[in-house]
Amino acid sequence: MTQLLAKSAPPGGRARTLVEHTLDVVEAAEALFGFADRSTRLGREWVRFFRLDQTQWSRFHANLLAACLFHDWGKANQGMQDVLAGRSGGQLFRHEHLSVLLLGHDGVERWVCQRSDIDWDVVLGAVGSHHLKFGDQSFAPDDGTGAAVRVLFDHDDFRRDLVSLTAARLQLSGAPAIPAPRYWGFGGGTTTFDPTELREGLRDGRLRRLSRAPDQRMLNAVRAALIAADAAGSGLPRTGRRIDWIGGQFPETPGCDSVTVAGVIDRRIADLTSRNKWVHWNEFQNQCETLSARALLLAPCGAGKTLAAWRWIAGRVKQRPVNRVLFLYPTRATATEGFKDYVSWAPEADAALMHGTAGYDLNGMFAVEDPRAKKAFTTTDPRLFALQHWPKRIVSATVDQFFGFMAYGYGPMCLLPVLADSVIVVDEVHSFDRSMFSALLGFLSAFDVPVLCMTATLPEPRQKQLVAAGLTLSNPRPDDLKTIADTPRYRVARVNEREVEDRIRAAVGSGKRRVLWVVNQVSRAQAIAARLTDLSLSPICYHSRFKLDDRVKRHQETVKAIRAGEPAAVAVTTQVCEMSLDIDADLLVTEACPITSLIQRMGRCRRGRDEVTSKGPGEVLIYAPAKERVYSSDDLAGLDGFISFLIGLPSPASQADLEIGLDRFGPKGADAPKLNSFLASGAYAEASEDSFRDIEAFNVSAVLASEVGAYVTAAESKDCMTRAKAPGFVVPVPRKLRPVQDPRLPHYLFAADDRHYDPQTGYWDYPIC
Repeated sequence: MTQLLAKSAPPGGRARTLVEHTLDVVEAAEALFGFADRSTRLGREWVRFFRLDQTQWSRFHANLLAACLFHDWGKANQGMQDVLAGRSGGQLFRHEHLSVLLLGHDGVERWVCQRSDIDWDVVLGAVGSHHLKFGDQSFAPDDGTGAAVRVLFDHDDFRRDLVSLTAARLQLSGAPAIPAPRYWGFGGGTTTFDPTELREGLRDGRLRRLSRAPDQRMLNAVRAALIAADAAGSGLPRTGRRIDWIGGQFPETPGCDSVTVAGVIDRRIADLTSRNKWVHWNEFQNQCETLSARALLLAPCGAGKTLAAWRWIAGRVKQRPVNRVLFLYPTRATATEGFKDYVSWAPEADAALMHGTAGYDLNGMFAVEDPRAKKAFTTTDPRLFALQHWPKRIVSATVDQFFGFMAYGYGPMCLLPVLADSVIVVDEVHSFDRSMFSALLGFLSAFDVPVLCMTATLPEPRQKQLVAAGLTLSNPRPDDLKTIADTPRYRVARVNEREVEDRIRAAVGSGKRRVLWVVNQVSRAQAIAARLTDLSLSPICYHSRFKLDDRVKRHQETVKAIRAGEPAAVAVTTQVCEMSLDIDADLLVTEACPITSLIQRMGRCRRGRDEVTSKGPGEVLIYAPAKERVYSSDDLAGLDGFISFLIGLPSPASQADLEIGLDRFGPKGADAPKLNSFLASGAYAEASEDSFRDIEAFNVSAVLASEVGAYVTAAESKDCMTRAKAPGFVVPVPRKLRPVQDPRLPHYLFAADDRHYDPQTGYWDYPIC
């Protein structure tokens, strides 16, 4: 009989046997975390990160070793072997579920319990959930057909080699008593073993007991370590790398120390100096170096929070060097801006931008004359999937890329070794929806790692929740920051929707005004931009429903046009302006929106202190649209009082006034946190990539029908630069318009009607040409 396989052959390579793969995973686990008598730096940081005592190292190591050895026992079945060998076949149920059933069988349990120092319930849970497809109801389900599968526990590779390897590494004597029937299936019979009673016994007993809090931290640590080791043990041989590659990615001498951080800061300051935008460190930024290891930083727009964050990082690594610095942002656009302005000044081998379209955004990010233009930031191996980012030291990413592990996202689970030995800056926390904020709270409460959360304003209930989760509130008010906060910036007024366009036309007619008009719906932005085409200035329309190629252009046009020192211009945008747009309008016109969103929009008006000094306060006009379909009355609670407060001030409103108004009229009660499955699922773990955010899928991703061929050519290109252009074709299209499937496209992309699309105004709800 042929050898038992664990991994099918990659193109140009060979398959890995079950014993070979098991050894690969054990070796990867030891390269990552260490041995029984000697932990690696990552092993020590891992134990600390999961809030386990360092005295628990030997127990953690023993549990992990056992999980690595048993994790793929269930692949010894004919259906799995047929699949791996490229033959038609299928499993009765998932191989890791069969591993659990084997490990939980009396004959195997009596054998392994020779090692009383191993938490076999923890091993059971880790083995069953290492592919994140293990739930109470999905565990070895009975499909009702009475089907059975041939198990191969009598195969020499299993009985002689795999069992012997496990016995030797765990120092077990004798052999396990495995059920004799060669077939396992529901319905039983004299020749078939029915696992129903075994499954129910495990489900109602050992697996249920794993929900106990003392065991949960150990289970989480072992499960996550097994996933990382399995990913490395699978991915590295596929790319021809040796397992010892891991050691270079998690060195014993930390890669981010005071010298590394100072180098990034100095290069960024040199860049600002070359463009006459650097004066000196302000008192607020200097103070941030002494903030606590877990802090909430509230500071007004224009205070220089990002450089302040780098000063905090400098203070952290001075006390305790780490292997990674992570900047986490709520959106791809904010992560890209953070990378472009700061992270990209790190050496190219260390810097990374991580989000769904990072390759596209990096393509041509810098002008030819920029010293960063020749840096190869994308020199990673995509065949390694999430592991391709392990070599990077200083990262700008969306929050999902790392905190998505709280919803059992597989990629973020594989990045936990990066997260565990890092300092983390989480920016724009005001914009987190309930799911994201719940994940942040759970992360802060459950894990030990330095974290700085930043924003300009945050409702008091959320401030209290973050403090309760372990952050120290830092709301510094040195004289220079107090001056910024107290500067009168905004003349606020209510207007009627019917008079808005006349006000804008008057402003543009003066030839001196940069106008930002923010609406709550894409369709309204498009209609307004179309109506304003009779202006002497062609309005810019910017929202989310563009091809990525065109969205980047509209983003750049908006930033260039509505920037301090530029002549008159008009931009009509949606909520996309609330973050990542470094713009400075003279006149802000906005539809009614939640108070926190309004404050963010106001942050795009008279942003620079020099503009306030030279031109005086900016003008803010607020109106209620005739039909509001985006925000509910609950979303808009307190808004009228907030606006009345600002209008009634004796002088133009300052950012400090916005904070006072938010405290008075903003949310009074915090949302109840949503359940974090990583912290609450006990023995089970089922990936739910979409649950990290509160997203209703109103749009689907599509490619214009006329461009499907070009998209496919780019996506399938072997040239990295060409392949990176593929996301540029993708456009969000309303689901209600029913875009069609195209067999040339992957299942998650649709083909969209070209007649709805215009490069200047995006994808409309109806044909425009």
